[in-house]
This record gives sequence, structure tokens and C-alpha cells, in this order.
Amino acid sequence: MTGSEGSFTIDRMPAGTDAAITVGVRLGQRLGSGPGHRSVRLPAGATVADLLAELAPALGLAPERLASVAVAVGGEVVGRDRPLGDGEALVLVLPIAGG
Repeated sequence: MTGSEGSFTIDRMPAGTDAAITVGVRLGQRLGSGPGHRSVRLPAGATVADLLAELAPALGLAPERLASVAVAVGGEVVGRDRPLGDGEALVLVLPIAGG
């Protein structure tokens, strides 16, 4: 993981891996501490589920903590099985309970 002020890059790709995508992730306020933006490098063909599995430990969270997170791409909530494309921007938001 590398970082600069306001963002971090998560790169867990094995050395020599050519087929990769990089996606930008904006985190909701209640998802971890530190910068609200991450850049994550994943294998080509990675899905939203793959992204969440990589992101949880980097945020210091158990993977099940992200089970209820809504993931939006292009302003639309998407499923965990959606393939990710290189350069896509995602937003992760925890549901809000109220009454």
C-alpha cells in the first residue's frame, strides 16, 4: 500500500502480472479512518466481491463488516458479481438506520 496526502493505493498483484485493472474507491464516512479515497489494483476480470475482499484488510475491517455496504458505479448500485473495468470509479456507503 502506498499513499500520498488524501489517498492510498492498494496493490496486491503478484510481481510480473500484466493483466490488471485499477479502480478508484470513495469511502463513506463510517468506513475506516484516514483518507476517503483509495486506488485499488486488481487482476483483470475482478468483481465487486473481489474488490471488497481486498479492501477490508486494508481498512482494518473484517470482510463481513463490508457485507452490508452498498457499492455504486456511475451513480447506480451494483451487485457483488459485477465485473470491474479499468479506471472505473466506485463509491462505498454503509446503510443508514433511522427512525
